[in-house]
Amino acid sequence: MIRWVVLGVLTAIAFVNVKPAAASNQAKDLDGAWFSCEFAHSQLAPEDGCKMLDDDGFLIAGNTIDHIKVSDSKESACRHERTGNCFRRDQSKVTVIRDSTGSFLPTADGFQISYWGCAQDYKMDRRDDYFEIGPIGDLCFWTSDKRYFLARYTGDLEFAPEDTGFSMFSSER
Repeated sequence: MIRWVVLGVLTAIAFVNVKPAAASNQAKDLDGAWFSCEFAHSQLAPEDGCKMLDDDGFLIAGNTIDHIKVSDSKESACRHERTGNCFRRDQSKVTVIRDSTGSFLPTADGFQISYWGCAQDYKMDRRDDYFEIGPIGDLCFWTSDKRYFLARYTGDLEFAPEDTGFSMFSSER
């Protein structure tokens, strides 16, 4: 269930038309690969300190955001015993399939997403080894009133060939 909720947030982020706003030092440092913490539960922080990451994430580079999915995980210690649906945060390299999606601009407290005609603010709060992200202000019709726990992956990304037929809307895997 959390996998679908996180995928929903990532899908929303992926089709962004973000409103520009003044960026703080925290917001300027968002470039990189981000994944949800595998063992976070709905509104509860991850039980493992975010040592295990979900296989769906996103890549921020400058003002672009792409949905990414790890394609080579063999990890068996995933939530609900779903082999390959997560990977260890300290893994040195993962292969990802990338789906080009849109633009991204940070705000002073996090980021703002404009999607289906509604702008939603999200606040990012640093926790020990991950970030807690949640909507602030009035909620858009597509926004879940939930907190998400994300961590930056600092290992190497290897990109799979572009012609894989991957789509974030695919029901495969």
